[in-house]
Amino acid sequence: MKKVKIFICFLLVLILSISILTLTNAQQASSRNFVYIKPQFENVMFWENGWISYLQGGKWGILSSSGNILLKPQFDKIEPIVYDGASIMGIEDKFYKDIFVIWQNWKAGFIDTNAKIIVKPELDSLDVINPWINIYVCKKDNKYGFLNLDKKIYVTPQFEKMCFVHYMRNPDNKKEFSLNTVDLKDAVWPDSYLEYILVSKDGKCGAIDTNGNVVVEFKYNSFKEALADSKFAEAVQAMLANESNSAPSSDKNKLAELSPNYVSYEIENNKYYLIFGRHTNRGYVYTKSKEGYENAKVVEANKLVAVYKNKKWGIVDINGNFVVKPQFDDIKELSEGFIAFKQNGKWGFMDKNFKVAIKPQFDKAENFSEGYAAVMKSNLWGYINPSGKFVIKPQYTKAGPFFAQMAAVATKDYVGLIDTKGSFVIKFSTKNSQYMFVDTETYRFRYAPDSILNSSGYSIYKYTLIFPKFGYAVIDKKTNKVGLVLRGQGK
Repeated sequence: MKKVKIFICFLLVLILSISILTLTNAQQASSRNFVYIKPQFENVMFWENGWISYLQGGKWGILSSSGNILLKPQFDKIEPIVYDGASIMGIEDKFYKDIFVIWQNWKAGFIDTNAKIIVKPELDSLDVINPWINIYVCKKDNKYGFLNLDKKIYVTPQFEKMCFVHYMRNPDNKKEFSLNTVDLKDAVWPDSYLEYILVSKDGKCGAIDTNGNVVVEFKYNSFKEALADSKFAEAVQAMLANESNSAPSSDKNKLAELSPNYVSYEIENNKYYLIFGRHTNRGYVYTKSKEGYENAKVVEANKLVAVYKNKKWGIVDINGNFVVKPQFDDIKELSEGFIAFKQNGKWGFMDKNFKVAIKPQFDKAENFSEGYAAVMKSNLWGYINPSGKFVIKPQYTKAGPFFAQMAAVATKDYVGLIDTKGSFVIKFSTKNSQYMFVDTETYRFRYAPDSILNSSGYSIYKYTLIFPKFGYAVIDKKTNKVGLVLRGQGK
């Protein structure tokens, strides 16, 4: 009987130990705070508002930045709303970050940043964006309507014609002005618009505001007659009165601040010449260095250029002076306040003031990223901190920079992503070498589908805005399917 009791006690202890171990492992897994979605998508796209759209079965759906499904795959295309400004007319690009266009069965609609469909995909076409009054004109069944992009107010297509109301002031007498109608196709004017729209309905002309409220009754036979209504003249006079009461802005040095001096380089006859741009009252004055160098590369954009002279690298500033005389075997760009350099066969780091911060001691070195730099010693890669101390000891055959607190690495046995403590977040056997890890920023620039890359609106959006660090795309090179490893909790 005693032996039975001992056995039962042992069994209970064993079960309890297994339960504790299981709980501990679960806590460790959740504390890593990552989400892995296995490769299953044809493509993914990343958005400035934190969305991830994913292509599955030929349709696009939407995920949150932590991998939760916001909308299941159902759209033919998801596009940002970008006004492509005419640069020759001095008009800047404009982004509408919290509204997107969705396409389904060749019909367009609108969705907001909360994944709420504002207008279901039923529109035949999207005609023009007017960035001065922030409306997007749309068309259905040969009738016009619009979406107020600021207030997200949708005016259903119901009008036979639409025109914008544009006013021009007399340059000799600013109190005098003229009113004009602007056809939709001519809606790119770098001047002033009233927040009213001339529309015709059931053969009669009137006007509505950008919220869709009627301000001029539908009683006129033409837009010209409707434009003569006193409502428009009163609106312009009110605007001019507000302008005269407001204090004038003093931006004398604004142009100079936006156009600082800079240094770059150009190649001529296999020689690298420095180009110095200096801002003056008459605009930029450009000068070229008399000396041509064997090579050159940017250390800090517009501010520092490295030049190769007598088989050594040095650094030149915007005034053409050497801030570091040619003395290095190699040099990298400034990153997080450090410049990696090679001297006497070893790599070290100098700070932004060009003082040696970490003595040359590594066989290879990469730039600092998120406070860590990958360096090689004795043919193995590890990671150091800004003090030059190893925070992850050399153990990898390959090591990439940290991005979203993860780095892609390889050992003799595994390829995968590690966290800032050097623990694998996810790993695959090197026998399954078809997996490739690409950070979401690199993926965004290189792997967007052709239909999107050819869109000037998306290109402007992609290259101009600052996107969050989502994590990594996991690409199965055998199937061309894409998965994700994301920071944050999700399902």
